[in-house]
Amino acid sequence: MTPLNNSQNVEYELSYYGWIVVGMSFLACLVGFGLVYSYGVFFKSLASEFGWSRSIIAGAFSTYAILHNILAFFAGRLVDRYGPKLVLAIAGFCLGLSMIVMNFVTSIFTLYFYFGIIFSTGVAATYSPVMATVSRWFKTRRGLAVGLAAAGLGAGSLVFSPLSAWLISSFGWRQSYVIIGIIAWVIFIPIVIFVREAPREFMQAESESKSAKGLSFSEAFRTRTFWALCFSWMFIAVALWAIMIHIVPLATDRGMSIVTAGILAGLIGAFSLVGRISAGFFSDKAGRKNIFISALILQLIITIWLLFTKEAWMLFIFAIIFGLSSGGWTGVIAAFPADYFGFRATGAIIGFGVIMAGVGVAIGPYLGGYFFDATQSYHLMVVMCIIATIAAIISASLLKPVKGYNRIAFS
Repeated sequence: MTPLNNSQNVEYELSYYGWIVVGMSFLACLVGFGLVYSYGVFFKSLASEFGWSRSIIAGAFSTYAILHNILAFFAGRLVDRYGPKLVLAIAGFCLGLSMIVMNFVTSIFTLYFYFGIIFSTGVAATYSPVMATVSRWFKTRRGLAVGLAAAGLGAGSLVFSPLSAWLISSFGWRQSYVIIGIIAWVIFIPIVIFVREAPREFMQAESESKSAKGLSFSEAFRTRTFWALCFSWMFIAVALWAIMIHIVPLATDRGMSIVTAGILAGLIGAFSLVGRISAGFFSDKAGRKNIFISALILQLIITIWLLFTKEAWMLFIFAIIFGLSSGGWTGVIAAFPADYFGFRATGAIIGFGVIMAGVGVAIGPYLGGYFFDATQSYHLMVVMCIIATIAAIISASLLKPVKGYNRIAFS
């Protein structure tokens, strides 16, 4: 491996160990959020077997979102203090276990316990830890590195949504959960082995002054930039997750087979992957905030398009552009804490941002199910997503470098 030094050029070398960390973080996000996205594929199977309403089934996802985001804050703090290995070991164990025990769901309580509690612990120990770790390995290439790691979210949907649909059609939903749980365990073995915390001397190399090392969590907490980021994350999470959890039921309601609808969801993931990588790359050059807001505006436009979709080809166009736009903002948002606040409390700041996003994740899918149960239509859900996206754009426009922190922010 290339020896670590103070030169920023080392980040451009393929032998730089940070790129291995990026690759393992990509895999961690692929598994964790591939399983998250696949919940929508299992939606109708659960409703059909147990006769539950869509709001009840979406409520289990909301329970996951609430608990996951509380735990994400503490996972971020653990990584700040102890490094990523232990936290990621917990993540892999809980992700695989939660999928396997979903095979034994017999009641609403077991659904909420297995998915809402065990699974949420696994995801909480995934995103914040890997994003904080990747951010610490990079400076000049941080946007690209974070974008590549975050591309795992899109790849997860691309892999696990069609895979889950095919498994359900071939083996039934219970055996499908067992199979993907075992897959999760296998993939997480190399992740835990190869992910490392950035060497202390690398993080210190950014500057010798205390102010450039970054703000503490409490100092960041008191800034307008912190809350602008958190509220933007929360509002856009409402729009993203309401659509992602209900897109398969919405598509099948409009005549698609479950396998085709699973491919549709996978297509969102595929183009989300493109959006994450390209947004991360261009944000290092054009500015993080510019790319972030542009992606939110594109998502607003295509969500309005969803109001008028009637044919399958319109849904596929939606999937492509929605994937690009959602991938664009998710590919850069986790880089803002290190940009604006430094390394000192990166994990905790990302963790709190995820808590705020989790409020949106809890609200969006549940209200989507509630509106459908009340009207037998997803029209009101899409209107809600449009309003939430507008709110996210307004909040994002308030982002700006923090006074008193002398590192250059990518605004």
